[in-house]
Amino acid sequence: MRRAPLAASGSTPSLLARLLREPLLHFLVLGLALFVLADWRARPASGPDAARRIELSADDLRQLSGLWRSQWNRDPGPEELARLVDDQVREEVAFREALAAGLDRQDILVRRRLVERMNSLWASAGEAGEPTEAALRDWYAARAGQFAPPREATFATLYFSDRLRGGKAKEEAILARDALAGKSDGQADVQGLGDVTELPPRAEAMSPDEAAGLYGPELAEALGRLPAGSWQGPVAVVGGYALVFIEARVPGEPLPFEAVREQALDAWRRERREESRQRAYAAARARYAVALPDTAPGAP
Repeated sequence: MRRAPLAASGSTPSLLARLLREPLLHFLVLGLALFVLADWRARPASGPDAARRIELSADDLRQLSGLWRSQWNRDPGPEELARLVDDQVREEVAFREALAAGLDRQDILVRRRLVERMNSLWASAGEAGEPTEAALRDWYAARAGQFAPPREATFATLYFSDRLRGGKAKEEAILARDALAGKSDGQADVQGLGDVTELPPRAEAMSPDEAAGLYGPELAEALGRLPAGSWQGPVAVVGGYALVFIEARVPGEPLPFEAVREQALDAWRRERREESRQRAYAAARARYAVALPDTAPGAP
């Protein structure tokens, strides 16, 4: 049998050597490596480290730049944008650490703000379209007494001075309102929550015209709009803002629909949002088992 020449046996290594030196092969291998790396980075985080991943998107950067632009009327420079990004990451880290430490459960004001936000989301979850004119008229006719301006009202106020509080009277009035949530007594201890003022802290059987002359037109209008039996507001008054606790109202004569159409539409929307909130809460409540002590009201 005739054997092949020995030179043929070394052809395979020579071919492999030439391929390894081929630039096109290097390009293909590098491209494959970059594709694999990009695919790995694009995959969503999972497992125990997923909760520790903080990711800012291009939209986040555009939003940060937009906020800077609205304040300074120019785009941020590279160093300024880097500081904005660092501040955003720092805020996210602090927020997550605060949640992990349970600070949201320990701070009653934070809890109430979160509850208020969740109630708002529930209320907007099932918003429907606007009513027809005929439906709104029928709705108003069944509730016309609710839109009668009060002939007189008995109410208490807590005053917050813009001058004394450096222009933050409204914000601090909101905090005080949250702290007073659940108190159904307008004469409850409110020491330290308001500022001293010449305005009377309580008015007995005052007409809207009298209230407008003493406190201002916004508060007079609010006497017919705000619910009674809890601290409401803040409402703009002379030199600041006030929380209002309406104890009693004596209603006047109902107004014609045309005079209060916008108020009726706003009330219709509030009623629909409250119905949506109640439905969403009921669905969420059904996912929880609540254990109460035997002495608690409503305990089985």
